[in-house]
Amino acid sequence: MRNAILSSRSDAADVAEEIEAFIVSLAGRVDDLQDAEFKGDLESLVRQANDLGTVANELGFELLAASAWELKRCCLPDSAEQVRETLIDLTEIAKRVRMGHRGAV
Repeated sequence: MRNAILSSRSDAADVAEEIEAFIVSLAGRVDDLQDAEFKGDLESLVRQANDLGTVANELGFELLAASAWELKRCCLPDSAEQVRETLIDLTEIAKRVRMGHRGAV
């Protein structure tokens, strides 16, 4: 398994609670993305991926943000395989983010 991912803002006390809440909610967010992909609901997938990317970026998880925005970009009709592959990558990155938070997985 790859290394854990820490926030580039992990030393900023003013966002510590936000980072904690984000990481606690991350598994649910990924589940929601997977559910939307399974249903073929590209509109929901685009919205959720954009929201995830924005929050991840604000909290210093740039790699996760980039992956979420890539997922958003590839949500086009007839792109199911690319969406699936990108979502798998995002899921792995999210696991690494969660690993970096007090060892949570």
